[in-house]
Amino acid sequence: MNYEKLMSKKNSSGKDAVDFLNEASDLMDRDKYRDAAGLLTEAIGLCGHPRLYFNRGYCYHQLKDSKNAIRDFSKSIVNDRGNDLLEHEKQRLYLYIGIIHEDTDEDKAIEAYKKAADWGYKGAIAKLEKLGIDYVPQDPLAKPSEPEEKPAAKTATVKIKTALKSPSASAASLIPPKKKSRFKFILPVVIGLICGVGAYFILNNLPKIDMGKSAIKTREVTATVISDTLYLYAEPYLFADTLKVLYKGFIVEITGDASGGFTPVEHEGVKGWVDSNSID
Repeated sequence: MNYEKLMSKKNSSGKDAVDFLNEASDLMDRDKYRDAAGLLTEAIGLCGHPRLYFNRGYCYHQLKDSKNAIRDFSKSIVNDRGNDLLEHEKQRLYLYIGIIHEDTDEDKAIEAYKKAADWGYKGAIAKLEKLGIDYVPQDPLAKPSEPEEKPAAKTATVKIKTALKSPSASAASLIPPKKKSRFKFILPVVIGLICGVGAYFILNNLPKIDMGKSAIKTREVTATVISDTLYLYAEPYLFADTLKVLYKGFIVEITGDASGGFTPVEHEGVKGWVDSNSID
C-alpha cells in the first residue's frame, strides 16, 4: 500500500492526515484524549496508516475504553505490512495490548509482552517475570526456521574382511618414499627477504605529510532514510510535534548524538529528531 499518496490525500477543508495527526498530538500532550481520538478518526477516513490507528488506540487506552483500544491496536498491526511503524512504537503497541489483557486473558498478555520484549522493550521482561515467565527475546524480523528433515533410514551393511591384500596395495608398499627437496624450503625464505627489502625501500622514500600544517576538511555526516515514511519530530519522543514528513531515499545531515532511540538531523534547513532505526 502506498502510504505516501494516502497521507497526502486532503479533505474538503484542505487538510491531510498529517495535519490531523499534528493537531491530535497537541491535544494528547494536554491529556485531551477524547478530542484527539475524534481528529484521528477524521485522519483515518483519509488514510489507513498504522500510526493513526496506533495513536487512536492509545487515546482509547487512556480513556479506559479497552475494547476500542484493542481493536485499533490490532488494526495497526494488520496495516503494518510495510513495516511503517517505528521500533519504539511497536514496543509500546504490544506493551499496551499486554496491559489491557493482563486482567482478563493472561495468555494473550504473555504473548503481547513477549513481542514487546522482542522489539527491545526491557520493561516487558519484568512484566513476564512478574507472571512467572522466563523469556529470552527473539529477533522479531527473523524468518521462522523450517522443520528439519528426518534422516533416511540407514541400511545395514555387512563388511567382509579378506585375508589377502590387493596387488595394488602390495606394490605401493614397495615404492620407497620420495626425498623432500630443500628448494621448497629455501624459496619462501628468499621471496620473503626480497619483499621485506622492497617494502623498506618504498616506505622510506614516500613523501612525508605534515599533518600539523595540512588543512583537513571534515566531511558532513549524512544518512539516508530507509523507511517508506519517516516523521521529523521537534523533540526526541513519540508524541512530539511533527515538523515534516521524510520519505525513503531522502538524505539528511546528522547534527549530533542519538538520544533515547532518536537521532538529531537536518533536512533542507529544518532541524529535528528522527527514529534512529529508520536511517542508515
